[in-house]
Amino acid sequence: MENNKITMFRSLDAHLTNYTIKAKIISLWHKKMNGDEKQIYRVDMVLMDEEGSFMQCSCLNKLFKRFLKHLVVDDCLLIYKPSLAKDTTKIKVTGKDQKLSLYPFSSVLKIENWSGPRYYFRFTDFKSVLTKKVLANTPIDFLGYVVVSYPIEDVDKKDGTKTKRMNLTLKDLHDTKISLTLWENYAIEMSDYMNGKDREDHVVLLVHFGTVNIYQEKVGLTNMFEASRLFMNSDIDEIREFKERYVEKEFSQSSSSKHSCSQVISNVEEQFLNAGDFVFNAFISSIEVEKKVVIVGTVIAISNNKPWYYLACNHCKKQIEERSQLVEKEDGSFDVLDQNIIECSNGDCEAIDITPIHRYKIPLRVQDSTGTVSCTLFDYEAIKLFKKTAKQLLDAYTKVDSSIEGGFQTLPAEFGTLINRKFAFQIKVSSYNIANQSENYGISMLSSDDDILSALEKKWKINEVDQSESNVQSLSDSVSNVKFISKESQSVIGDNVTPEHVDVADHGQSKLENVKRNLQEVYDVDAVDSSSSKRPNIPGDVEIKDAIKFDLITPKLEK
Repeated sequence: MENNKITMFRSLDAHLTNYTIKAKIISLWHKKMNGDEKQIYRVDMVLMDEEGSFMQCSCLNKLFKRFLKHLVVDDCLLIYKPSLAKDTTKIKVTGKDQKLSLYPFSSVLKIENWSGPRYYFRFTDFKSVLTKKVLANTPIDFLGYVVVSYPIEDVDKKDGTKTKRMNLTLKDLHDTKISLTLWENYAIEMSDYMNGKDREDHVVLLVHFGTVNIYQEKVGLTNMFEASRLFMNSDIDEIREFKERYVEKEFSQSSSSKHSCSQVISNVEEQFLNAGDFVFNAFISSIEVEKKVVIVGTVIAISNNKPWYYLACNHCKKQIEERSQLVEKEDGSFDVLDQNIIECSNGDCEAIDITPIHRYKIPLRVQDSTGTVSCTLFDYEAIKLFKKTAKQLLDAYTKVDSSIEGGFQTLPAEFGTLINRKFAFQIKVSSYNIANQSENYGISMLSSDDDILSALEKKWKINEVDQSESNVQSLSDSVSNVKFISKESQSVIGDNVTPEHVDVADHGQSKLENVKRNLQEVYDVDAVDSSSSKRPNIPGDVEIKDAIKFDLITPKLEK
């Protein structure tokens, strides 16, 4: 068999019979019987020839005893007399309609003399994915720095069974961020690596045969069923070169190496309980260092004079703007075209085809025993609470006040489940909050879990502490004398925060120039998405007291 002429994948056709393939196993996975997770009926592989071309190959369970011992990832094989079969799968891993199949007349031999590449990657950049230049379910390779990994969690599949899911945020060398969702064994593998005691501070992830996913109007990356392969800080040239360039770039921009390390967010319980800073509402405005803090309070109101959603750019999440198109006529006058131009308000956004996406930004009023503050609930946590996107919720109602963008004459009934509920909140006190003494904070994470609330109250002795500043147990480094400066007149629109009135005499020109800021700097808008395997308990019916001044409305019913 070794003396037979080697046939490359590009030369395969239906007329060939006795031919030999020299290939390396790049990926291997098991196909199981429907309804029986223990019964494997087929083994699938991605093979690579010495020219760097790929082809899928299958082996049915009746031939396992003969071939299975030879089928090892990264091994090189001579395969004599495989059969050419039609690939009937809906999503083609290699993009080919044909695949190889091992059948009774085939034979396999492991070899060492491999002259082809170790791996052959065809990388797709994040910008192309986010601007939808790559179709969903297209097989791609991608490489990125793990900015943050979130807790692995149990989720329900369509058939009612459970599976594992893990979300991450990746960043490329151009500072473009994208979300990655890993499923089942890939989620377990990545979680084990990120939480390992000996892992390096800086993690670069390469995914071979991943794909593009669009879920609830959001573009992201994911693994391609069982065909994908993960490389975490592996000894591969592409990973090593990327890591060196990324770390060098980060160190040149920051004096702190800790600041640029890959971050691991543990489960919600641990994150709240291990948080270094807890603070009462009355003292949040005293913080003089940008940081995240934990507060515990009750949602007493939802502002109905501010929009609860905004239209965002599908690429960067910033607010989009519409402007009219003017056409000059022969007499020098102008006509306004019916179709407006949609533009992203982010000057750095390079998206070409912008698709407006409805995103939550619900203005809450949160109260504890020391005071009340304004907090904004954004898309990620809101979807977990309501199990609906902002667009789905908007479509369910008819009473829309067109005079206020994103504002209802009355608020959705679903919002009533938040009123009079106690939550633990992780909020970010940003540089904008500090510089402008703005008391409107973005919510990074929240939980109404009784065990978490009880543990926090016990840890910080919340129920025992009076309202004096001397009993606050945290913020020793960052809290000076309390400054009570009212900033009630603030309007939050989309991804911009613009005070409605600024006194030039009090603030000076330098602060006026910095008044309009990107919300991603003010809040952690979805950039610090967190998830929990322990879901908040959401009651079906919540009594709304008369003191809460908004009317609930009901969804329109289909006849």
